[in-house]
Amino acid sequence: MDAFFKTLQTASRDDLIDRWRVTIGRPAPKHISRSLLISIIAFEHQAQRHGRPTQRFLQALERRVNGKADRPKLTAGTRFVREHHGKTHLVEVNAAGAFVWQEAAYTSLSQVAKQICGYHCSGNKFFGVPK
Repeated sequence: MDAFFKTLQTASRDDLIDRWRVTIGRPAPKHISRSLLISIIAFEHQAQRHGRPTQRFLQALERRVNGKADRPKLTAGTRFVREHHGKTHLVEVNAAGAFVWQEAAYTSLSQVAKQICGYHCSGNKFFGVPK
C-alpha cells in the first residue's frame, strides 16, 4: 500500500479536512463521513498522479451498472439451437455477423425468433442466451 494511503487511514478528521482543502481546492462538506473523506481524497490523489478515467470508460461503466453492457461479439460459426413446437431450429452466425436460419440471413436473433414463433419476442430469451 502506498505511504500516502496509509497516512490517510491514520490521519485525524481535522487533518483530512485540511488535506481535502489542498487536494480538492475548496472546503469539505460539513457532515461528510471520515470514510468518504478518505475515499474522495484518495481518488483525487490517484487521478492527479495517473490521470482521470476516459469518457469512454465512464460510459461503459454506466452501461454495465445499468445492466446495458455490450454483449460480446459472436464469432462466425456460433450456433443457436432451439426446439419449438416439436421442430428443432438451428441458427448460425456467418462471417458477416448475420444470423442464418433456413438459408436466410437476419440482422438480429429477435428477427429469427419472430419468424419461428410468429410474434415479436426477445431472441436472446427465445434461444436461452445468458445475460
